[in-house]
Amino acid sequence: MRFATMLRTFAALALLTMAGAAQAVPCLIFVHGKSTNTGTFTSYTTARNYWVNGSADFIRTATRNLTVPYYVVGYNGTQRYYENNAAGEVAREIVAATNGTADGGGRRCTRTFAQGGTFVVVAHSMGGTIMDYILGNNDASDPNFNYGGAPFSTVAARVSFAITTGGAHRGSQGADAVCGQSNGGCNFVASFIQSCDDATFWLRSGEDVQVRNFANAPARLIYLTGGYEAIFGASVCLSGEDDGVVQYASQYACNGSTGTSYDNTNVCRNNAKQETSNFRNLDSGHENHSDERDDSDSDVRRQIPDGVWTCSGAACAPNTQVQSAMTTARFISTLY
Repeated sequence: MRFATMLRTFAALALLTMAGAAQAVPCLIFVHGKSTNTGTFTSYTTARNYWVNGSADFIRTATRNLTVPYYVVGYNGTQRYYENNAAGEVAREIVAATNGTADGGGRRCTRTFAQGGTFVVVAHSMGGTIMDYILGNNDASDPNFNYGGAPFSTVAARVSFAITTGGAHRGSQGADAVCGQSNGGCNFVASFIQSCDDATFWLRSGEDVQVRNFANAPARLIYLTGGYEAIFGASVCLSGEDDGVVQYASQYACNGSTGTSYDNTNVCRNNAKQETSNFRNLDSGHENHSDERDDSDSDVRRQIPDGVWTCSGAACAPNTQVQSAMTTARFISTLY
C-alpha cells in the first residue's frame, strides 16, 4: 500500500509549488488544544511542551527532525474558543508568523507571506474549533467577521490550509460529562477529572455552543484526522469510536447528531460535514487524545470513507489497515 496521489487529495498543495522549487515546503504553524490553566499563553516553554512526551516530540517528527520551518502558537486555552485571548490571539500569532516574526522560542518561518512563503496550520483538539471559527469569519458576510478586531481575514488570505488531529469540531461528549450534562455515572466520574471552566463549557456537544452556529464554512480547506484508541472508563461516555475525549462525529466534523455512533467503516463523508464545504477526511489512527499530539504511540492507521490511502491504484476500502506503525506526526510529515 502507498499514500494516495497528492494532487487528488491535497489540491491546496499546488500553492506550494507555484512560485518555484524554492517553495517546496510550507512553514508549519502549530495550534495546541484546551488547557486547564493559562500556562500555554504565558509561557512559550509550556506551549512547546504541549507537543512533547518524554523523548517523543510531535513537532520534531512533523517537521522532519526540525528541518522544516515552524512556529508555535500559545493562547489562553481556558477561555471560550471565540474570545480575544483564544481565537483572537491565535489569529494574531498566525499573522505574526507569516510576517516572519519569531515565536517565543526563536523559531520563525524562513519566508514571509510578502516573500512568497506558504503556511499550513496543524491544530489539535480545541485548536480545531478555533480554526473553524477563524476561517469561518473571514468575510464581511460571515456572522462574526474579524470579531473583536482580530485579523481573521488576513489569516484566511495567507494560510494554504489546516490539518486537525482529534479536532473538537462538534464539541466533546466528554465535556458534556464534565459540565454535568451526560448520564449520572459519567457526570460523577468526570467531576473528579477537571472543572467545567469556560473553555470546557463551550466545547460541549450541545447545539447552543456549536461553532457552526457562529461561523460560516471555512475559507480554506480543513483536513481531518483523528484517533480511535478508547480510554478505559472515559470512552463509555462517548458515542461510537473515540479517542477517550472526543467522539468521531466531532473529530470528523459530521453534520447531524453529535452523538451518532460512527466508526472507521461509516464515519461521515466529505459531502456530509457540519458546513457545506471545505472539510476533507484523511484517515484514522489507533491513538488516544494525548497520543494524537505528542508522537508517543506509533500504531496502526486505517482508511476511512473518502480517506486518502490507495490500495492497488484505487481508494482502499474503509477500515483497511494501511500502516502498522505510524504516528499522526509522522503521517503529517508525508503530506508536504
